[in-house]
Amino acid sequence: MIKVRSSIRQDIPWLAQTMRPEDRDEVYAGSKDTPHKALIKGFTYSTECFTVVCPEGKPLAMFGYVAAPQDNVSYVWMLGSTELLKHRWSFLRQSREWVDYLQSKAPILTNLVDRRNTVHIAWLKWLGFKFVRVLPEYGHLKLPFVEFVRTKSCAE
Repeated sequence: MIKVRSSIRQDIPWLAQTMRPEDRDEVYAGSKDTPHKALIKGFTYSTECFTVVCPEGKPLAMFGYVAAPQDNVSYVWMLGSTELLKHRWSFLRQSREWVDYLQSKAPILTNLVDRRNTVHIAWLKWLGFKFVRVLPEYGHLKLPFVEFVRTKSCAE
């Protein structure tokens, strides 16, 4: 069974090395960052940052949020390892409760996802996020990214 704990800096090298190709592509397309740099930014700037770990303790994913309290908004993110697929059912069972936790911190959760990252888009939809618009030329590579949002009223 997977577990979720507070992230530590030592989670970053393994996760950066084993990052899903779709997540790696999304990071590069949006910011030109390497997986390592993207994880460092997430770890450093998040209000809270968490790591999903397998039973052996290896990091499977990192996620977190950056709170913008003046707007009652949190910008949520997650980057995963190819190893996460081996634990997908456990991850799916727990992910709703973690998104509810993030929702308890702000009534509005939002961010952007690379339109090519179809697994994340399907997962976000399953979690109750709505897709509000497409930014046709976003980021470093000027590719389509989709803005997603989940509000307390959507989640209830």
